[in-house]
Formats: sequence, structure tokens, C-alpha cells
Amino acid sequence: MAEVDTIQREVLMKDYAEYTLATGDEAGQRLELQSNITRQMLGKVLPQQVISHLRSVAEKGQRPRICDIGTGPGHWLFDARAQLREEGINAVLDGYDVHPELFPPEEKRKAEDVSFGELNIHQREHFVPLMKSKYDFVHVRYLSVAVGPDQWDGAIESCLSILKPGGIFIWEEILLEKMELVDPEKWTNVLRMFKLNWSILRRNDVEPKLTSLFNSNLENVTQENFTTKDLNEEWQRHQALNMSMACKELVDKAIEIGEPAIKFVGLDSAEELQEVLRLAQQDFKNGALLHMPVNRWMGVMPAGTRGSRPDGKRKWTQALRRWFC
Repeated sequence: MAEVDTIQREVLMKDYAEYTLATGDEAGQRLELQSNITRQMLGKVLPQQVISHLRSVAEKGQRPRICDIGTGPGHWLFDARAQLREEGINAVLDGYDVHPELFPPEEKRKAEDVSFGELNIHQREHFVPLMKSKYDFVHVRYLSVAVGPDQWDGAIESCLSILKPGGIFIWEEILLEKMELVDPEKWTNVLRMFKLNWSILRRNDVEPKLTSLFNSNLENVTQENFTTKDLNEEWQRHQALNMSMACKELVDKAIEIGEPAIKFVGLDSAEELQEVLRLAQQDFKNGALLHMPVNRWMGVMPAGTRGSRPDGKRKWTQALRRWFC
């Protein structure tokens, strides 16, 4: 029992900023597929409230500034650029990621007038240079696998440190714990693979954490729910392929970490883990569907607080009332 506890600590104490999936060419293909599926689910990447805010900034003679954290190959940024062109809004678009090897070629960056830079969401010093020219809109998508249980507050504070008062913050996240396997009695191999992946991904109660942090740091908070169940059969099949590809990346990463990770998910060898993957991928080929739920949290940075947290402001207000009343 002590040996198992030691293995679990070794795995759980790993740097959460380390990407759990792959960053090579195959990963690039999966990320593009995942982006296309998400676009089908969410529709336009910029909600109307964001468009209205950016337009109001532009009407003041300023060029709106937009930041995408965890941008990867920049699919969201390029979708945003296309939508902004339709709206006649000329914005600054910057994408940041801890893995610059995922960034698109320089020619595409120049053609779309989009900039990319390396940034670790857990390194507050990386955000300091960005505080000089803050952003009107900050966006994060699918980053929970890189945030540990005790890192949520710091991650949110880092993002908000570069958001202007009155600016909008959006975080979109897959709710892995709410994924729905259609006919689990039939697709037992996918079910087993999914349970192993859940361990590898180290779920951190995404929904309650982000809901609480948005409500305590921002105003006019909204939460929207999306799911691949609402897509047509073709896109649901695309989602099955996306999950099959992600499973392979997760297994490859666990094997790369070595015996501690394999033992942590309850298996005895890399060969056994690879066999579980093979059977799950066969299930996906034979028609298994695993629906992906996504939540979008959106909130506004309180005006006039200079980045201070609204709960702190409320505390000062309460203290003044007690003093004068």
C-alpha cells in the first residue's frame, strides 16, 4: 500500500504545466479536428457581447486588443480574425502557449496579422510584460489538463492581470466527468479506456472551480452549456475519431513517463496499456460514440478596480459601512 501511495504522489506532483497530450504533426491534425468540432458546437467564436464590446473600443479610435491563452496552432485566433473582418473590426490578435512548437508557420501568421508568443500560465512573471498594454478581451480554451487542484486561483489571477477594466474574459472547457458514452454495455473497451484516461488527465472539478472563481472575480457572469449530442451524425463520428486520437496521445504520454504512470492507472505494463488502447480504438471504428460536453464561462472585469478582485472591493465597502454606521 505504501508503494502505491508513493507512485500516486510521484504522478500527482508532476508539473501540471507539462502538456498531457502530444505536440507533433499527428497532434496538430487532432487539434484541427477538435477545433472544427468545437466550432460546430459553439457557432461563432466571438459571442455578440464580445463583438459589441470590441466595436465600442474601436469607435473610441482604439484598436481592440485580444489575447488567446493556450492557443496551440492558433485555430481559435484565425476564426476570430475571420469573424472580426466580417464585422469590420480591426483588432490586435495575440496568441500564447507554453509549447511554441505548436505555432503555425510564420507565413500564415503574417498573412492573418496574428502574433504568437511563449507563455506559461503558472509563471506570473511571464504576464508582467503584458500588463503594460492590457487586453480588451482574454480567451482560454481547453486548458484544464494543465491546471492542478491548487493552481486554479493563480491561473485565473494571471489571466485577469492582463485584462482591462470593463474587459471580457471567457474560459471554455471540456467537462470530462460529464462525457456520455452511448450504449456503454456494448462498448466496454471504450469505457475502460475512458476511465484510464480520466486518471491520466487528473480531473480537478473544473465546473465548480471555474464557476466559483468567475463569480468571485468578475461581474455579469454567464455560463453556457454545449454538447456534441446536438450535432448531426457526421460530426458525432468526427468526435469519435477525435477521442480515439486523443486516447492514443494520452497512452503514448503515459508510456513515456514510465512505470509510475502505468501503475497509477492500475495496469502492470506498457503492453497491457497498449492493448487496452487497441481494443478501444477498434470500438470507435465499429461505431462507438462518446459525447463531449463543453461549458463556456464569460464575465466582465469590474470597471475602476485596476485589476483588484471584486470580493476585495466588497470587503473594503463592508469595512467602511461598519466604521461609519
